[in-house]
Amino acid sequence: MAAMREIPTSADVVVIGAGIHGAATAYYLTQRNMDVVVCEKGRIAGEQSSRNWGFVRQQGRDPAEIPLMMEANRIWRELERDLNADLEWTVGGNMVVFRSEQERAMFEGWMDHARAHGLDSRIIDRAEVERIVPGATIGELGAIYTASDGHAEPAKAAPALARAAEGRGATFLEDCAVFEVLTEGGHVSGVRTEHGEIRAPVVVLATGAWSSKMLSHLRLKFPQVWIKGSVGRTDPVAPISETAVWGGVAFRQRQDGSINFAVRSSDADLTMQTILHGRHFFGIGKEHMRDFRIRFRRILLDTAMGHFSKEALERELVRYRTLDPEPNHAVLDAALAELKRAIPAVGDAGMQKSWAGYIDMTPDLLPVIEAQENPRGLVIATGFSGHGFGMGPIVGKLVAQIIAVGEPSLDLSAFRFSRFHDGSNLTAGTAV
Repeated sequence: MAAMREIPTSADVVVIGAGIHGAATAYYLTQRNMDVVVCEKGRIAGEQSSRNWGFVRQQGRDPAEIPLMMEANRIWRELERDLNADLEWTVGGNMVVFRSEQERAMFEGWMDHARAHGLDSRIIDRAEVERIVPGATIGELGAIYTASDGHAEPAKAAPALARAAEGRGATFLEDCAVFEVLTEGGHVSGVRTEHGEIRAPVVVLATGAWSSKMLSHLRLKFPQVWIKGSVGRTDPVAPISETAVWGGVAFRQRQDGSINFAVRSSDADLTMQTILHGRHFFGIGKEHMRDFRIRFRRILLDTAMGHFSKEALERELVRYRTLDPEPNHAVLDAALAELKRAIPAVGDAGMQKSWAGYIDMTPDLLPVIEAQENPRGLVIATGFSGHGFGMGPIVGKLVAQIIAVGEPSLDLSAFRFSRFHDGSNLTAGTAV
């Protein structure tokens, strides 16, 4: 990390946010010999990029995301070699165990998309569930399984991308909040950070949960809410399965034998975004109401004014350099009990650690990946709604293409910003 006295005064591109999408963008831009500065208000991968489940799945994706994830899968398979880093990358497959006939029918319908794209997803029976996860007590209704899917360790991936980008000349500035995206004549001219201005004709906004606030000061209304997800990790146990599994409880076994686990249910902590944008989420709320618990937290008061006042946003960015919410211990205790019931081989393993993170959710559960016309020079890569980790490398590659050659190599029309305001149907189309 560059010292603050060495903060550059100019760059070809400034990236705001050093999560996996920001770090990957810097990595691919430096491959094109571009001068890149990445500004992070806290630390690299300090928020959701290091706090997610670590699933890298093509399975269950919205149809618009499938081509991106298929390419991302190809990148992940070579990424440890390319970065010369241990990412705990494992090609063990992804399996969703059906909990109801309705869920089975939904995935049987999704299989049409898998077949159209040539994915190796297939519906399997109880016997094959037990072959994949020996001793499992789940799977009476079967499951969907995609052998080519994998998983990796989130805490390692973005830092490795950042180190590789730095090795090619990128500058990463931690504890350097961007207070404002500067514009002149309808075009981006740089950023104002807490340590001074950096002039640049292109700015990439990859700010996760903070994106709605940042964009509001550019008069761009981005509907977004914060959803808190809690994750636990067991003590190491004997090898059980290399497959990432989602049933009553989601889990993946790490290379040291410990198991990361979570449940689909999340806390919807009230924030000003909830109040401002809640109406956009009525559709998804009706469909997934059982998965969310509304909670009032002090953060509602602490971050209430950042949408309306640049000065208030500056205070919030510095106060919350790293969003580090308390995990829901009751939910995790119940999840661990469910894990032990579903997988008896877990035995009496205890909970080694637990954590939580804020997921940035959009009304249709799809991200924005697009260069803006107003202001020109602004590229947005945010809103990944809890399934952006696996997309990280391909998003960085596509954003670099947008900047360097003017267009991406894959169709990103479904991820345009204007869909929130042009009357588009924002129904969530993703299976999981």
